[in-house]
Amino acid sequence: MEQLYMTKRLILKHLDETSAPYVLSFYQENQKLFEPWEPAHPARFYTLNYQMTLLAAERNLASRSQAIRYFLFEKQNPNKIIGTVNFYHMLRSPNSSCKLGYKLASGVWHQGYAYEAISFLLPIVFHSYRLHRIEAEVMPTNQRSIRLIKRLGFTYEGIARQSCEINGCFEDHCRFSLLKSECLLS
Repeated sequence: MEQLYMTKRLILKHLDETSAPYVLSFYQENQKLFEPWEPAHPARFYTLNYQMTLLAAERNLASRSQAIRYFLFEKQNPNKIIGTVNFYHMLRSPNSSCKLGYKLASGVWHQGYAYEAISFLLPIVFHSYRLHRIEAEVMPTNQRSIRLIKRLGFTYEGIARQSCEINGCFEDHCRFSLLKSECLLS
């Protein structure tokens, strides 16, 4: 799978350890925004060494076709990360599935960037990894993400009760799925 893609307004890149300073800045700048929606991070998460280690681990997972994370950059500002799209927990046959995660800096919300990046990547990921199904789990209170997932063509399947630990508490998540045959851009 390619390490770099371009959409109309974005650069989508899989990064290695040399990009850790950019990744660290992205997480530090958006820490308060992201933390209510994510599992608790260790204190060292916001260090250069931790981000280098994490990027090395992600590179290893990508080389084994188990996960791939793309960092999003505006073409007009190619040195500042504005978001990520992550395909993870990739399972081979008989499941042939994975999960989708994404996050975007609040300064670029309501510009269609998440939709642009994810809708571009979905058919590529379905094809490249020979997947049948992609799942997305969203907290019921995250109405913006629910609207985005529905706009991308995902189908609501129900509540995954206490499916993920967020800030020390197991939280319910709405489970959505998209089948390859339903992907509008396949």
